[in-house]
This record gives sequence, C-alpha cells and structure tokens, in this order.
Amino acid sequence: MKRLCKSSNKSVVELSEDIIIEILHGLPSKSLARFIRVCKHWQKCIADPSLAYSCRSQRWSPHPTMIGFFCQSRVISSEIRFLDLSSKTSSEVIDGSLDELVNFLGRRLYIIASSNGFLLIAEKRSNQRVYYVYNPATRQHFSVPVTETSCMKVAAIGFDCKVDDPEKDVISFTIVRYEIWYFLRSSVTIESFSSETNVWTTIYLTLVVPLKVCLSCYRKLASAGVIDGVFCWIDHGAQIIFYDSVNRQFWALRVNALEPWYLGVSDGVLCYASLYEGKITMWCLESNIRSPDAVWVRKYDANLIDALRNNPPLGLEAAVMCVDIHPANPHIVYLKINGTIVSYDLEKNIMEFLYEIRDGNYLFFTYEWHQWPRLL
Repeated sequence: MKRLCKSSNKSVVELSEDIIIEILHGLPSKSLARFIRVCKHWQKCIADPSLAYSCRSQRWSPHPTMIGFFCQSRVISSEIRFLDLSSKTSSEVIDGSLDELVNFLGRRLYIIASSNGFLLIAEKRSNQRVYYVYNPATRQHFSVPVTETSCMKVAAIGFDCKVDDPEKDVISFTIVRYEIWYFLRSSVTIESFSSETNVWTTIYLTLVVPLKVCLSCYRKLASAGVIDGVFCWIDHGAQIIFYDSVNRQFWALRVNALEPWYLGVSDGVLCYASLYEGKITMWCLESNIRSPDAVWVRKYDANLIDALRNNPPLGLEAAVMCVDIHPANPHIVYLKINGTIVSYDLEKNIMEFLYEIRDGNYLFFTYEWHQWPRLL
C-alpha cells in the first residue's frame, strides 16, 4: 500500500492510496476534471483506463444514465426548464440562454434536439440556419457555421454525437436536415454538417418510390434517435422517416399504429409506443434497421387506466399529451398527463409522480450523461 504523504512532521496526516482513491470516487466529475492536473499520480488514479481502481474505469459506461429532461414551451420566447430526475425535487428554472457562458447572444434560444448528453440549440424557430452545440456538463458551446442554403424555412433536424476517443473524452457530432413536405415528392435535399470537416454539404437524392412526408408541427421536429448512422423521424401519418447518412438513402416505413403514437431509441433499439383507449403498446424493431423487411416485436401491453386508478390525483379523465421512451430501459416511459409528468413502468404497471407543469404545451428533450464531462 503506497503512502501519498511522507513527512517527519507528526502534524501531517498520512493518507494511503486506497483512502485517496475512495475520496476521489466521491467527487463530482467536474471536480475530477480539475484535480487531474494536481500531479501525475492523481492523473493516473483519476484517468488511467488500465487501472481497475481508477475513477475513469469505474465511472465510464457505454450506456446512458437518465438524468432528466430539458423542456421548453412551444410559445415564442419561452424559458428553458430542467427537470432533474436524479433528485426528483422541484424543477430548476434555467435562464433561457442556459447559463452565463451563452448570455452574449442577447436573444432567446430554442432547444432543437439532444444526443449523448449534448444539446442542439437554434436562435430561431423558423428558417433555422444558426445552431449551437452545448454541453451542460462542462458548460461548453460550439458555434456551428451558418448554413449556406436558405430555402428551408422549417426543417426536420437530425443530431448525433458520438465518442471518438474514450481515452480523451473527445466527441464529434453530425447535423442533418431536410425540409418538411406536404406533397408527393420524388426527390429530397439533405443538408449535412460534420464537426470533423467543419463544413455543410448539400446532397440531392432521387427516390426510388415517391414519398409524402408530413411531420406534425405539434411534435418535435428532431429525429427520435440515431442507430448506426441511420436517423429516424416520426411522421404525422403512421410511418417512420429514415435517412441513412452512411449510404445516403432516404425512405419511409409504415407501422401498425393509430394516433397518437411515439417513437424513440432505447438501449440501441428502435421502439414505438401507441396509445389507444387507455392502453399503451410498445413495439421494438428486431431486424436490422437497414433491412427492407422490418420485423417488429410486440414487447409490452399495459393498461393505463388501471395505473391511473391507483393515482387518484391524476384522474381517470387524464389526457396524455406526450410520451418519451427511456433511452436505456424500453419498459419505462415518461408521460405528460394534464400538465403532470409521471414515470410509467410497462412491466409492473406502476406509475410514479415526478413533476407538475401547469402549461401543458411543453416539448421534452431527454438529457443523458455518461458521468464524465466530454469535450467538444
């Protein structure tokens, strides 16, 4: 056992390496990011992935940890709020510009999408061409170059962050966008930005089968998730819109769902939940996401009425306004019922009260954090 403090002065307390490691494990990640510069030995204890006892090796997890929701009303110039699911206390109201580091913008920002603990933010709701990528854990932001194309007045957005080097906590991100259509089209224009090249590119695709795409303005225009480079959007009709950024393909897939239905990626699997006559049904894609013949498996059936009956304050006449699927546990969904946010376990049919928001017009963006501040 090593001694990290050696001195003939009896007033100095000698701490063993085991005690130092235990203390470091109890510190928040942002503190560890600062203390890694104290000395080479601390750097090794905190960040060396080859050591089984290091803080890095014990904290790093490939699966996201559910921290909470960023939410924002559809009303113009609305504030951004954060619902902390880790503490389940009253919600914290965050400045519309998120924090002091982006106050220099001097105008209202809007959350567009979230991915891997990062937020994509735009300055305007319509004609969105100015974006910022923001890391709430480290309070860093990156200004994305302005898009060259101005014809897209209202665009569907895809946002994906990935870890390039787990050793250095460096990420890269991709933004894709296409315009919402209301007529049958045989072609589509895709605008794409990569942090690796730091430029926007425009791709014109000719579709094998003409598509009619009609994303609802009452839903999030952001993709529901990204799997192996494939972005997924929920359509106003009973179909899912896909864009394969690797093979540059764009297509739609019909699903067996009645309105309202909700799409999400949980534990790396594409899932959709349909809500009909007080019952929630969860389906998961079992085939490869690029397969032309999709195989859906019915995973969960739950009676929402029974769960509401056990929660009298919510009432049996509750109106479900929004459903969000947990990013790691597909059997857990988050419901917005009459302005109240609840957690609902489809396996156990158990509902848990989380927050009350009087305004029922909020959009929610899942905030996931891998317990380590990553750098842009």
